[in-house]
Amino acid sequence: MAREHLRGVLTGSRPSMRPEAEPVFTALLRARPHALLRWMRPASARHAILTTLAEQSRPITHDTLDGLQPTVTVQHLRAALVAGGALPPRDEQLAQFEQWLSKILVCVEAPDERKILRTYDTWGPLRRLRRRSASRPVTYGQAIGVRHEIKNAVRFVQWLHQQDSTLGGCTQDHLDAWLAEGAHNRTLIRSFLLWTSRRGHTHQLEAPAYTTDFGQDVLAQDHRWHLVRRLIHDDTLDLVDRAAGLLLLLFAQPTSRITQLTTHQVTDRDNTVTLLLGSEPVILPPPLDDFVRQLVRRRQGRAVTVPLNEAPWLFPGAYPGQPLTPYSLAARLSALGIRCRVARRSSLIELAAELPAYVISRLLGFHQTTADQWQRDNQGYGAAYAAELTHR
Repeated sequence: MAREHLRGVLTGSRPSMRPEAEPVFTALLRARPHALLRWMRPASARHAILTTLAEQSRPITHDTLDGLQPTVTVQHLRAALVAGGALPPRDEQLAQFEQWLSKILVCVEAPDERKILRTYDTWGPLRRLRRRSASRPVTYGQAIGVRHEIKNAVRFVQWLHQQDSTLGGCTQDHLDAWLAEGAHNRTLIRSFLLWTSRRGHTHQLEAPAYTTDFGQDVLAQDHRWHLVRRLIHDDTLDLVDRAAGLLLLLFAQPTSRITQLTTHQVTDRDNTVTLLLGSEPVILPPPLDDFVRQLVRRRQGRAVTVPLNEAPWLFPGAYPGQPLTPYSLAARLSALGIRCRVARRSSLIELAAELPAYVISRLLGFHQTTADQWQRDNQGYGAAYAAELTHR
């Protein structure tokens, strides 16, 4: 019944299904029949999108889907088609960033300054993301970081116009005033201004380098361990939240890495469970080992259009064949009182006090230079804190 219904939807008013719709038909048939029937309810947005694809004459590509609404439904369909082989995989974070970039540049009214920003974005931030995407998909965190950088540049140009000035007329006093009245991340403007200065679009302007303030805004040690104990003992919490929260609080794993973990990185030897985060596997302490063991056995989420045995993600997401997004995981943990960035920073401080940078790098999958920087920052921030941990 599901097969005939799907064929009817993808045929539309035509006498037969057009050849371009055949891969879509094959991909969607991989879903469980009852789930597919629910997914294609006649009154649903999904049904309307499939009907649109059936009636049009264009090839069904990523560009075709980009022009359809609503976005969330299209994203789900895209994921199902990629998982089913009807569409090739693409870097979704990069694609979404490129679409966002074209929209935000419209906010700059002056054509000449909009052109300057477009040139900088194309040959600076966008070029960096494309280079990263050539070797591995752009992460949510990387895309958000670049968006913040570009937003600051756009807002600075808009602020200058409010001061009856322009990029070309901007002075150091203008820049200092803008930096002083805003958040710390306004220093992200530095890269843009270095670029404009070198090309003669602005005068030589000095902006401080952006710093992460590693040692600022950390959890008290007692509070961090209170959160750990709650995740360990509160059986009412979801298994996904308990496992992900402990990976963050104990091993300083960011949500962008946690969501990318696969079942292939887990080795279960009955008595011990190891997880490959870096070049060497980490032995998971109880009960985290059992949480991860259960996740491997379950390997299921709401992605109903992909058979269970084809979903390798340890934390499956809502979209077929895709993991939970870092944003969604951060929201789930935030609902439990875990502020991900602050909690991870606190975990890093303790790890940097107890382990050599080389060990942190190999076990937790971070670059050696990054681990060295953590230890230097930790020494500068809280020698007393580190001493206390060392003598526990």
